[in-house]
Amino acid sequence: MNTDKEKSAFVRVHTCTARKCRCPRPNDLVSDGIKQIAAQFESQFREQLRPLRKIGREAEFPVVTRDGRAGDVGAILQRLVDRHGFSPRYDATHLITQSPNHPILIAAQRDGLEVAVEVGRGTIELAFKPCDDLFELQREFEKAVSLVTRVAAEREMFLLGFGIQPRTRPSLELMTPRKHYRALYGAIGAPWLKLTTTAADQTHVDICRAELLDAINYMNLLSAPLIALCANSSVYAGRAGAFVSEREGLLTDLGETRYGMTPRKFESLEDFIRYLCEYKCFVLSGKHNYKKFNQPFFNLLTSQSLHLFDEFLWHEHYVWNSARARVGKSTIEVRPACQQPRDEPFAANALIVGWVESLPQVAAYFAEALGNRAWGTMRAYRRNVLRAGLKAKEPAPRMIAELARIAEKGLQSRGRGEEKFLAPVWERIERQEPPGMRARKIFQRRGMKGLSEEIMIRPEGF
Repeated sequence: MNTDKEKSAFVRVHTCTARKCRCPRPNDLVSDGIKQIAAQFESQFREQLRPLRKIGREAEFPVVTRDGRAGDVGAILQRLVDRHGFSPRYDATHLITQSPNHPILIAAQRDGLEVAVEVGRGTIELAFKPCDDLFELQREFEKAVSLVTRVAAEREMFLLGFGIQPRTRPSLELMTPRKHYRALYGAIGAPWLKLTTTAADQTHVDICRAELLDAINYMNLLSAPLIALCANSSVYAGRAGAFVSEREGLLTDLGETRYGMTPRKFESLEDFIRYLCEYKCFVLSGKHNYKKFNQPFFNLLTSQSLHLFDEFLWHEHYVWNSARARVGKSTIEVRPACQQPRDEPFAANALIVGWVESLPQVAAYFAEALGNRAWGTMRAYRRNVLRAGLKAKEPAPRMIAELARIAEKGLQSRGRGEEKFLAPVWERIERQEPPGMRARKIFQRRGMKGLSEEIMIRPEGF
């Protein structure tokens, strides 16, 4: 059992002394609460898919100064607001609880694009509106990156096509000073700070109710293959790291199953909700106030709260599984990919879209190749992949190539020619080398300066 999980979650003791007590028993309240949450959770997903699944992306990038140290995303956001017509978004709790003369600017928005600061002051996120296909996403991405990299360069800062700060270590000083971040740090401690240096490339793909459970199950089962192909965070704290995906390797300090692949296949949505409720809820969220809790969410199921579903959504946001169903968007969010190299920015997105389009084929592949050993085998493979990437021994012959082929067919079924975005994936398979391995070799040959030149995204003219 993981230390971050409380399987034997206690519930509030029933203390009614009436001779013929009709009060709900704690176990009944827990069961009813899980059913209530599961029903509401499922209802948030569309009943039918649109003609073509839309694609969203949350692309995070490390931002560095010329010497390779973490930059200040706040200065980039302020310039977007001051000079480029972006609308500011401030941390509401800071405005209320601190001096209104010193608000924290956390995002800048314009035309469906949100540029935001992440947990770390030196990590910027570009969040895109849903796109019809990867070509539309490519156009929006290139337009946004062109603007943001130019604005950053004006302040002597640069975005990296990399999954982690290569030089700067995680620290409290690097954490964006939002109130709920401070509360989470107080509840979790040092492991929370690992999030101040990492940069993911998260993809959202439309799903409907009928495929909700399969999307959760099989996109988590694909965690290791995605990392094997897209690991790109091998240089960390100024050294060549032990992991090819240092980002995923370090964040297991938050709990190997709380952060990462789910431990098993879920047989029903209620089974999945129960699993999430077994984890500690770190912090309770009130109106502009956060209180350390650090108890299993099960304990809230007996409270008969009028806001139980909202409390659950707050809690499950801080369970960082490799794939998460997002109720506000009716999507599956897939998280394990590091930010990709500047010349191969859509490799992870293409794989994920192709796999979501092919969930029945993915399920059939694993049933034939691994049978009922799939989850245990793929979890063990994931541990090896974090360090060895595509050099890790595959659990079945040519598994990675077979899964890439399934993704390719899924993209072909969309009829948009999006399979072209898998070209870097096939090259990685042929070389048996994800981008993080290439980055480590460059660092070992040419040092931090040589690596920075390789991964820095420079705007035209700089």
